[in-house]
Amino acid sequence: MPIDPRTPVIVGVGQVVNRPIVADLTTRTQPVALMVEALRLAGLDATGGVEERSALLEQLDELTAIPSFVWRAHDPARAVAEGLGIHVARTRVAFAGGTAPQTLLFDAARRIAVGDLEVAAVVGGEAIRSRDLARKHHEPVEWFEQGEDVAAANVVGEVPDALTDHERAVGLTVPVHTYALLEHARRHAHGLTRADHLDQLGRLAARMSEVAASNERAWIRDGRSAESVTTPASDNRMVSFPYTKLLTSNVIVDMGAAVIVCSLEAARAARVPDDQMVFPQIGAHAKEQWFVSERLELSRSIAMHACARGVLGEGAGRADGIALFDIYSCFPAVVQMAGDALGIDLWGDPRPPSVTGGMTFFGGPGNNYVTHSIATMVERLRAVPGATGLVTALGWYCSTHAWGTYASAPPVGGFRAVDVQAAVDAEPLRVADDSYAGTGEVESYTVTHDRDGRAARAIVSVRTPAGARRLVGSDDADVAAEVEAADPLGATVAVDGHAITL
Repeated sequence: MPIDPRTPVIVGVGQVVNRPIVADLTTRTQPVALMVEALRLAGLDATGGVEERSALLEQLDELTAIPSFVWRAHDPARAVAEGLGIHVARTRVAFAGGTAPQTLLFDAARRIAVGDLEVAAVVGGEAIRSRDLARKHHEPVEWFEQGEDVAAANVVGEVPDALTDHERAVGLTVPVHTYALLEHARRHAHGLTRADHLDQLGRLAARMSEVAASNERAWIRDGRSAESVTTPASDNRMVSFPYTKLLTSNVIVDMGAAVIVCSLEAARAARVPDDQMVFPQIGAHAKEQWFVSERLELSRSIAMHACARGVLGEGAGRADGIALFDIYSCFPAVVQMAGDALGIDLWGDPRPPSVTGGMTFFGGPGNNYVTHSIATMVERLRAVPGATGLVTALGWYCSTHAWGTYASAPPVGGFRAVDVQAAVDAEPLRVADDSYAGTGEVESYTVTHDRDGRAARAIVSVRTPAGARRLVGSDDADVAAEVEAADPLGATVAVDGHAITL
């Protein structure tokens, strides 16, 4: 059967990792330099490495930059194009959030399929390690600045306010605190003891670490044991119980990545080798029940379940056809929730949950991690013709989700992007009773720690007798320490204002 020439195909990927030497200023870098190099490498990759630069770079209709955590520019994609000496018809900047790279790829694939676009690229870079070294040595951070004459790029997409005032007040503004709360909710729902739970977290992290150890681009490659990951130490402080630093995303990295996607017709015209081509298959996206305090359950993701059904279909064994996974891994809670949605055993399944090594050990370069995970997935799929890979992406407070499948063969019937939001919206919300005073059952909790490792703040989620949710936060260090020691999951507590009585 002939393949539609409008079929979208990924033809080039590029990744760059910079490891600055503390005492050598010349080894530091900046986000735009990483982005330029990543896109250059993607262009080289599209030729199979036989030409200096792909003609596709000269034909880019659209270049979209992932926003950096530490570098602000009016039009970062334009700066990248100028750095490469190419002209791009349209430059844009993405919305903030971890789903941006995959959502942009879905959008480009959809528009390529209907003839509205021919060649597009997504690029991003972070140099947080270089910036932090400069700050540590009290040296200026001298990065490229665009002139005021450069117009601001159009922003693609938007994310509404992700927290209520009460959620901010109790301490959920810092993502690690929110995800630790989700973590304990899942532990409670699965009936795990503290010891068994920590054992699971450690073994999951050790699986990620093992993958990273064999990935030359990974930031941490020394192979960590399960116990070393979950045990607080001078270089692995407790952040928000039960999360130590080695259970959180590692953003202190210098990394860049880019992906080029085009029509099959354009790929053929540019003489892209057949064995370089990887085809997006199905993409699904959804927002979670938006505010954390109103989610029906904190222990599971309704949106993840909807995305899993969207890309893999209904029924048991739907993940059997997936050979490779890269599950978004900013914090362990979301890896486990994704495993629940897929129906796979993250600890026993022979397929590791990540092709990169995950956001702790590979690195978590801000909003741009998924550009790296897609690029790595493309490389892996080229080496395994006929295999299918799944990449999941997540943003904010487990708020936005984008799941996609990829394979070396074109999809039957063409690429499909499915919106599964209706399945999320059909579920009822839980009432958030921010003023409730009285007794209730603890459905989850976390205790935040200061940089010296001391318990600092308790955040507790309580179910009221009426079934509502009451979030309460106490910055009394003694109360925080008491909550962590008591491990009150399922216990009855009294709440009144910001006071928690066990």
